[in-house]
Amino acid sequence: MNQLPVIDLGLMTEHLTAHKGALHKLQDYNNLATDQILKDILVMQSSVLYNHVLVMLALINPYQTQLVELPPLPSEADVISQKLHAMSPTALNETNQWIAMESHTSAKNMSNTNYLSALMMKNDNVRHIHVQMALQQLTIQDNYEEYMIQMGWSFFPVASFEEQLKSYNYFLQLF
Repeated sequence: MNQLPVIDLGLMTEHLTAHKGALHKLQDYNNLATDQILKDILVMQSSVLYNHVLVMLALINPYQTQLVELPPLPSEADVISQKLHAMSPTALNETNQWIAMESHTSAKNMSNTNYLSALMMKNDNVRHIHVQMALQQLTIQDNYEEYMIQMGWSFFPVASFEEQLKSYNYFLQLF
């Protein structure tokens, strides 16, 4: 019998509920998206989330006696990464744009939730798996980010040299 700390069980039941909604949302997004690379990322994220569901179900199964492991990212992850770096922007499609932006935010939030949950979890295997889940979601977030950069939909300001140097000198003296 595999008895989990209550906090681990509670966090995973909350995650499973969120995954149910996220999987349906990703399927709807995949039906609406028109860009094949975006669709590939959405399908990969769905596949990864479904693997996370199966792993959490195994972790909460009180009859589970074998060590539970998280499968690695699907092999499509490397193909998607290559496609992202070779792509050129297509015509603006607002549907693809908002799907990419929202899915990027969802992946970031799931990564954050998995990592913060891992910090609170007590079972070593459950904690380790949730750190791995966070890293997988980070990789997916990076794919959405790269897609948005390639499409010209991502902007982030860069600090001036002077502001960066001022910050550096301030903290250098502080420590």
